[in-house]
Amino acid sequence: MFPETYYADWRQQLEKDLKGKPWTDLQWHLGDDIVVDPFYHPDQYFPQRLPLLAGQEKAAWAIGESLEITELQLGNQEILVALEGGVEALELHLSSPMGTEDWTVLLENVQLEYITLNLVLSGINQEPSTFLEGLQRYFIGQGFELEKLHGSVDFGQTAVSVAALQKDLPCFQLGVVNGLTLHQGHTASAQELAGLLQVGEAYLAAASSTELDTVAQSILFKVAIGKSYFVEIAKLRALYILWFNVLKAYGVQKPSIAIAAHFAPDSQDENANTNMIRAATQAMSAIIGGAQELYVLPSNVGAGESPTPFSRRIARNVQHLLRQESYLDKVQDPAAGSFYVEKLTEELARKAWEVFQQQ
Repeated sequence: MFPETYYADWRQQLEKDLKGKPWTDLQWHLGDDIVVDPFYHPDQYFPQRLPLLAGQEKAAWAIGESLEITELQLGNQEILVALEGGVEALELHLSSPMGTEDWTVLLENVQLEYITLNLVLSGINQEPSTFLEGLQRYFIGQGFELEKLHGSVDFGQTAVSVAALQKDLPCFQLGVVNGLTLHQGHTASAQELAGLLQVGEAYLAAASSTELDTVAQSILFKVAIGKSYFVEIAKLRALYILWFNVLKAYGVQKPSIAIAAHFAPDSQDENANTNMIRAATQAMSAIIGGAQELYVLPSNVGAGESPTPFSRRIARNVQHLLRQESYLDKVQDPAAGSFYVEKLTEELARKAWEVFQQQ
């Protein structure tokens, strides 16, 4: 039996090992007023809370891949390669209006019932209703049941009336909160969270009382994952707390959250090998934090290069390894109970809520 130790004992030993230097030198400052201590102890901090992510149906996440579609036949080939490599969620960036024939070429031999299809309209001058009606016609013409198709459409604007458009694609999320431009490093994580809340809340504010549950189910948060391992875990966990508070304030009956995690572009450098190694810890941050979809950047993108078949394959395989060899899909909220992560989660949530209320 080891003798029982207390916070004061650990702190005394820490001060002894530092040989006169103040232990506060080891504190980590995130932004202006978030201070993280070098260690935590039940005497000082012991959260009495159930795992944040325990309400999810499963711990698994969808393995994603993002593709820029510039030529339809080439795009179809890249899609099929991705799916054969184990991708479960596609993010397709479209740069031109799509008609029925265009969809037929792009999605040939794609079994949409088994994947998540996320569409990003990059500068397409087309009304959201017109785009969705055309997509619906294609789905129906191909014999798909709309209730079995899942995905999202990012129109690049928050003025979209989600409830009015939902009839066209009932299981698609149309209230996309694109937080990828909000990421400014780990010291600004609270501001990033507040920005995500502000955009998400705008969708709810535009809905009538009878539409709130429908709109809430249709919101998807796209969140950037940086290099700070524990901060990124805590940031996603804090988003759960914060968003559920917002939903509660609006009286949403069935609160839920959908998070698609993307590597922040500024987390990549010109060394592809460094990016490849870092990809594992960034992916772990997203998964442990509770992301339901994950998009790993190909390792050569940081050097300004186009993804290669090799860099795409490695990006996919990082996720396969974390699932099939590390079993990260077997445990819900694995960070629960960690004094360090729990405290960091609370601090980020507290500061982000303050910033959100001031906006």
